[in-house]
Amino acid sequence: MSIETIVRPGAPRDLKVLLAMCDALNAHSGVPTGRLDPKEFRSALFGKNAFVFADIAEAMDAEDDGAEFAPAGYALSHDAFTTDYGERGLYIVDLYVEPAWRRAGVGRKLMSVLAARAKARGATHLWWGSMPANFAARRFYASLGATDERIHSHGLFGKPFEKLAGAASPSKRRRSKG
Repeated sequence: MSIETIVRPGAPRDLKVLLAMCDALNAHSGVPTGRLDPKEFRSALFGKNAFVFADIAEAMDAEDDGAEFAPAGYALSHDAFTTDYGERGLYIVDLYVEPAWRRAGVGRKLMSVLAARAKARGATHLWWGSMPANFAARRFYASLGATDERIHSHGLFGKPFEKLAGAASPSKRRRSKG
């Protein structure tokens, strides 16, 4: 089978497909599904103040005369910065390939598009996380030349987030002398 893959920017018409693939990634990762609010998700990706890039991979069997491109995966990313080097980067929030299209070059194509976008925006690196037990993903990332850093991710959601945000007192701005 010869696979043809294209990657294109996501569009509002892709919202249902993106939501479904996000849930599939969460299920694969052992994370609860169905928590994405479609309205908030749409706003983050396509709204007036959008801050997340969405890329859709579509693939087809090039040897099948009647084949049409079908959703094969997606990536979500946003601008990042590292103080390690003082350089701009791109953080990959999600990278997902549908099971039927894995090991067919779809993930590599998505990563290539992300790297090209990052470079065009003045970035010098990509950065992302993966689940420790996702050995297939880690092998794939290693095949790209990625380092496997030992870090811990932390998150503050829901009530703990609200409590911490509520503890901030408005600060008065000091005027600098000179």
